[in-house]
Amino acid sequence: MSVNITFTLTVTALKDESQAREVVRSLDEVMEDERIQDQVNLGVAWEDGKAFVSGETDFPLSITRFHLWQPEFESHVKFAVGQVAPGAEITLDWGYPDLERRPAVE
Repeated sequence: MSVNITFTLTVTALKDESQAREVVRSLDEVMEDERIQDQVNLGVAWEDGKAFVSGETDFPLSITRFHLWQPEFESHVKFAVGQVAPGAEITLDWGYPDLERRPAVE
């Protein structure tokens, strides 16, 4: 059975823009490995003069066996970020659009 999911990803506590760009490259590889690179936007953003990485799905992804895929994906994201930015903080928030929809009003 598959589930429709969305996610937002933020990586903070980065040294500088160069490290943020390395994180984007590393995460791009994860997205390619998962074959979702065309459905996920990743980039460097700025807040209070500090670079961070921001990413999100463009639309819901249909994932089969999500309960098995999710921990693996999270592990790959953590490893990819840790390789290039060991002190970075990762926030990965999941959305479940099928559960969030309100029923149509009759």
